[in-house]
Amino acid sequence: MSTHFLIGILTAKILNLLLVTSPIPLKIIVIAVLAVISHYLLDCIAISTYHPYKAHWDDLFFKIFHLLYAYGLSVFIFIWFIEKYWWVMLFSVLPDIIDWYVLRPFFHRDPLIHPSIDKVRDVLFSWLPNLKEKKWAILNEFIIAGSIGIGIVLL
Repeated sequence: MSTHFLIGILTAKILNLLLVTSPIPLKIIVIAVLAVISHYLLDCIAISTYHPYKAHWDDLFFKIFHLLYAYGLSVFIFIWFIEKYWWVMLFSVLPDIIDWYVLRPFFHRDPLIHPSIDKVRDVLFSWLPNLKEKKWAILNEFIIAGSIGIGIVLL
């Protein structure tokens, strides 16, 4: 979730610079749509990062990674940027909210959005290696999140 928040914030910062003279409602719509699209991009390349197919809560590495990075950093980013970018962060995780936090628990339905993400990955990113179960692939996640974070700081 932290990487989704970061890419949403970076998208907003870039578009606020590019669309400086555009009407505010147009900016909001474009940023919201691109924040959702950024979710697709990140989920497509997530196949080469450490994202096990099933939670391994009995594994200390998995616990530490998820508690510190996946949850801890997400909360930190959310609190740090909530005042200005709350709506961008919301749109950047909207596919997860719909599929994993609404459809599954409340309607007992299969995901609606993520199957299309899988199709996009199969077509455009089939060349990426599947490293989801490789612990060392957290480095790829750190490189991606770190690069986005640097972009945010520079803008």
